Amino acid sequence: MTLEIFTSANLAYIPQASVLAESVKRHAPDARFTLILVDALPEPDSSHGLRLSSGLFDDVVTAEDLLGSDHESWMFGYDVVEACTAVKGSALVRLLDRGNPVLYLDPDTALFGSLAGVREALDGCSVLLTPHQLEPVTPDSPAVEEEICTLAHGIYNFGMFGVNPSEEGRQFAEWWSSRLDELCVDDIGRGLFVDQRWGDLVPSFFPNFSILRHAGVNVASWNLHQRHLSVDDRGDYWVNGDPLVMYHFTKGLGIGYEVSKMKMMQNPLVADLWRWYLERLEFVSSELGPTKWSYGFYRDGTPIPKSDRELYRADVPGDRIRDPFSGTPRLRGKVS
Repeated sequence: MTLEIFTSANLAYIPQASVLAESVKRHAPDARFTLILVDALPEPDSSHGLRLSSGLFDDVVTAEDLLGSDHESWMFGYDVVEACTAVKGSALVRLLDRGNPVLYLDPDTALFGSLAGVREALDGCSVLLTPHQLEPVTPDSPAVEEEICTLAHGIYNFGMFGVNPSEEGRQFAEWWSSRLDELCVDDIGRGLFVDQRWGDLVPSFFPNFSILRHAGVNVASWNLHQRHLSVDDRGDYWVNGDPLVMYHFTKGLGIGYEVSKMKMMQNPLVADLWRWYLERLEFVSSELGPTKWSYGFYRDGTPIPKSDRELYRADVPGDRIRDPFSGTPRLRGKVS
């Protein structure tokens, strides 16, 4: 069976998605890689259009392809991060219809080794999860803050997860997709962090789940205090004795890199990975022009504030205006 790998991104994140796709071609050449594009398709002869048609992505599926004629009204309720996350549910349901196991990878991840172990773990369960941390820290450790952060944002990192096309796997996909349709928001006070907090319920709802306890998978800023990199004579990276399979360069051009830098003194080889990644991003970005999110503006070009999206989302779906991007006075008014 072919492994279906997919990621979700807008045009501004095509450099990250491209670096991921290159690594998939290198380390999982038999997989089929699908980009879920949460943006309007660019002109075919534009730099972004040429990149999308270059063969780097086996399939490009737009939000309109997934959601149909209602895609704009659905999209208006979310900001760009929420939207790129929310479409993962619908995309998962569609990809499972191909009858193959599905693996999701965030666009700011990259593979450094074979997925054979991941595939083996996925074959034995309905839903495969990767936790943020694999073991507790001592009570006096500063990294207790990482555990607290995990409690707020979700036990499992949904920057990587796998689902089998079994009956239970499909049940998970349908349930998860239904929650993301309306409740994929960053609202920690309500116990919501986009798609991720819903994953905490998986062990209760879907008993044939499995946790991938592999130190070389989903290595990131939130677990660098426990995952120590080494390199062998062949130049291959290892993490606590496991081969490095996937590194998560979360928020690579922002706070994620700054947090990682604080931990590099105790984990110096991490700097090598970041240096490679940022150089590769810079190279790919240099070939692409600037872009704006197509769902980020009213039709007259006015940026849509988050408060307008929240006001729109607060309405019962049947009461929402038909064309929110027209920018009616109701949506442009102050949120009380």
